[in-house]
Amino acid sequence: QRNFFDRNRFDADLKRVEAYYADRGYPDARVTSFDVKLNDKHDAVDVSITVAEGEPVRIVSVDLQGFDMIPPGHLESLQKDIPLHIGEPRDRQAVLAARDLALNELRDHGYPYSRVTFEENDGPDGKQAAITLTAEPGQLANFGPIEIAGNASVSDEVIRRQLPYKPGELYRRSSLQETQRQL
Repeated sequence: QRNFFDRNRFDADLKRVEAYYADRGYPDARVTSFDVKLNDKHDAVDVSITVAEGEPVRIVSVDLQGFDMIPPGHLESLQKDIPLHIGEPRDRQAVLAARDLALNELRDHGYPYSRVTFEENDGPDGKQAAITLTAEPGQLANFGPIEIAGNASVSDEVIRRQLPYKPGELYRRSSLQETQRQL
């Protein structure tokens, strides 16, 4: 299928380029010029876009609040694994990934209904991102009674032996994921 150059779609693409940069920590990025050249056969175009990035919003701090229920060693690992690094441009996808990592850590320590929110303060000039992830752990939970249904060719006991948890043990999201892989 052939696609033809459409100026309206191209203008929308230029806006998407600027939005992409803004999400990656460059809110002042602007398309400063572009060039559309036909090839020799006049059946295709080469497009060149020039972007002025501007000054990025840099991460100046990352703070985790309300994670006291996580064992210290796991909290240290979480802080190391979070993809937010001081001095780097603030990337919205990395902020969301950090929130998901923190949420999974809570869910792996007995808090299945936990939430993690994030706030960002960009400072007086809008260029220094102080990011705070706040835990709302919810109720501590244990695994309850295990019901097995829908199995036709395998007995309940065979399935039960494959489970990495027992009723009464602390809820761990990773245990459920392991069960899904094994079954």
